[in-house]
Amino acid sequence: MSAADDFGDVVRAWAERTPAVKGLVLIGSRERADTDVLWRADAESDWDFQIITDDPRCFANEEWTCGLVGAELRVYAPRVARIGGVPKVNAIFAGAEADFVVIPAHTLRLARLLVALGLHHREGRLRRALQDLAVVIRPGWRFLKGGETWEPFYRRVVAEVADARLGDEALCALANTFVTEWVWTRRKIARGERIAAQRMLHRELAETNFRLLHELKLRRGERSFPEARRMELVGTADELAGADVSAALEGPALLEATERCAANLRVLMAALVGARWRWPI
Repeated sequence: MSAADDFGDVVRAWAERTPAVKGLVLIGSRERADTDVLWRADAESDWDFQIITDDPRCFANEEWTCGLVGAELRVYAPRVARIGGVPKVNAIFAGAEADFVVIPAHTLRLARLLVALGLHHREGRLRRALQDLAVVIRPGWRFLKGGETWEPFYRRVVAEVADARLGDEALCALANTFVTEWVWTRRKIARGERIAAQRMLHRELAETNFRLLHELKLRRGERSFPEARRMELVGTADELAGADVSAALEGPALLEATERCAANLRVLMAALVGARWRWPI
């Protein structure tokens, strides 16, 4: 694919030729023309699409990408989306990176019917699924195919379904789990299993603090993004310092980073739930 080609047009043309594709939605920074630096696309931005399809199984392998005329596939990696738990494909083409979230059309049709009946106002599986959809599309979306069918449904979801939030009980449960993982990490450091400790520090302890900080900023009415996205742009100096768990692969450095992470958790939990939770050890 030459630099002059628009990858979005390539995907749109494929969707228009493919009957099983009932909707193609462009989301993410490539959709947003906002001049705000927090939103706009740059040279490092990938392409994010939702594909509403009657044949989700075809995305289990890369054969369908032969229809993306002019796009040279380099890497194809099927997986499950972190938000929503639906099939997802990460793909790298010559000159473009793209994520394709695959949404079975029959599932979306059922959700649309249940929303028409007003059932999305009740707590339950439907509302949780729609919250996952809402948090992804709320910043902006654009239908490249199927808008006449799905656009009213998307608009209603965004208007009537709030993003999922963490209640105080869920926050306390996260903090308690953190403490057990903190103990595990310290034991691995003491035993000399530095790589295992470093993995836990980054994979679990820091991740818990990212989730807590995200919830805290939302409660304060501040801008925040899931998965620590754009934290360097929206975080304060203290928040960025608390999020830093960098450490050399040495026992004392890892222990210091682990304790710094634990101290940050205590600060975040005090701000979030006050006296409802105390460090138990």
